[in-house]
Amino acid sequence: KKIEVSVRNLEAKSTASTPNNNELNKMRFEKDTALKKCVKLDSQLSAVKKSKDLMQNKVSQLEDELQSLRLFYNLHQSLSQEASLKDQYDTQVSDLTERLKQREAEMLASQHENDALAAMVKRLERQLSQVGSIPNGISTRHFNASPSIKSTRTGNRMSSSSTISSLM
Repeated sequence: KKIEVSVRNLEAKSTASTPNNNELNKMRFEKDTALKKCVKLDSQLSAVKKSKDLMQNKVSQLEDELQSLRLFYNLHQSLSQEASLKDQYDTQVSDLTERLKQREAEMLASQHENDALAAMVKRLERQLSQVGSIPNGISTRHFNASPSIKSTRTGNRMSSSSTISSLM
């Protein structure tokens, strides 16, 4: 546009003076050449602007995609850590459950042993009460000092079957 104005100014100057025909033709050719060059440069400028706009849009899209990928990566890391913690928790719960089952089994076995020993004590007390008095001056105190009964009272772990068989 500036060039067009310059060309018009040149045309005005050339018409004001009395140049010859060759000079006018030369000036017109230069003017036409300048106008063609302006049109070509204008179209190139438009193409460059469109390319710039496309590149800016592409950069914006890539930045958005990068932001999304960062978000997904952070979520993935968070979920991976959560899964790891869940696995650790599940392992601990499983271990504690197994230990609890073992202790319950031990407690049940001890309870059965205690029940068997209690039954044996009751049976022995009945036998003792049926016998009444023991001949030859042996008191119940000596009977209570029996090694098999003494070992169950002091906490030595003997199986109930071996204790019963030793008493019979």
